[in-house]
Amino acid sequence: MKTVKTSLTLLLGISLTACGGGGSSATAPGAPTALKVAAGATTGTTAMVSFTAPASSGSGSITGYTVTANPGGITATGAASPITVTGLTAGTAYTFSVVANSGAGSSAAAMVTNVSNYNIVETFQEPMTQPNNTIFTGTFTYDSVNKTVANLTGSLTESMTKVGGVYASPMTTVPLTSQLSSVPVTLGGENGQLVTTFALSTTDTFDGGGFAPGGTHYFGLTAGTPNNHNAYAMTFINTDDPTTPLAQAQIDKLAYADCTVGGMMMTSCMTGTTVAGYGRLGTMNGYPVSQVITKQ
Repeated sequence: MKTVKTSLTLLLGISLTACGGGGSSATAPGAPTALKVAAGATTGTTAMVSFTAPASSGSGSITGYTVTANPGGITATGAASPITVTGLTAGTAYTFSVVANSGAGSSAAAMVTNVSNYNIVETFQEPMTQPNNTIFTGTFTYDSVNKTVANLTGSLTESMTKVGGVYASPMTTVPLTSQLSSVPVTLGGENGQLVTTFALSTTDTFDGGGFAPGGTHYFGLTAGTPNNHNAYAMTFINTDDPTTPLAQAQIDKLAYADCTVGGMMMTSCMTGTTVAGYGRLGTMNGYPVSQVITKQ
């Protein structure tokens, strides 16, 4: 090899340099940003992943993007955002990663999941117990691919309590830990779900059974029966974007009922409803005025 090297140097007038001492100056592109995932054309089994192109394309042009869904390692490619992933399993929580590809290599992976956590605050005006209102404060998870709401839990802070037979402050709080109802609806031109969470692991709240807003009396009409002390809060969750502010048509369908010991009036329940939504105001003229949802 030494003789060959010398001969080539003399004939061509060049100097040969051993490989490995230098390095390529090529750089991969930056990672995509602002990832979002939504349901595709077939809810539950397809997902549309959108993103913003990286600020830096590295030392070459970006040739496309690869989206990977895990578990399962399902991939999809495209030249630009959004990219649709097919073949998903409905009801599964996925993590989607996106990389930008170029001749110089692939970027670091940016990730997003289809399941996110949200906070919710629902307020009911109580004209007869001012300055106290009834407030539901809670959390839930939202699946943007399956468009479902789960784990709605929180606490209903009643606008008054019963102390020594007299209704007064301080307010009492009732834990609501059982999401037992989720009904698809279209209200004010918006698609969503009326999602209800309960104090007990049953929906029975009012006399005759069930929990249809507008009722006023305990299930069974027996205030002293512990198993009848139920309460609930009904919310409206926009299934395109849970943080969308509510229109009046959606506020009108919010409701609560507190049939627990601290919030009752003999065998009656403290409730909050609208005439527009359910034909009557709450038992003390309480009615919903707002609901605010924020992403955690």
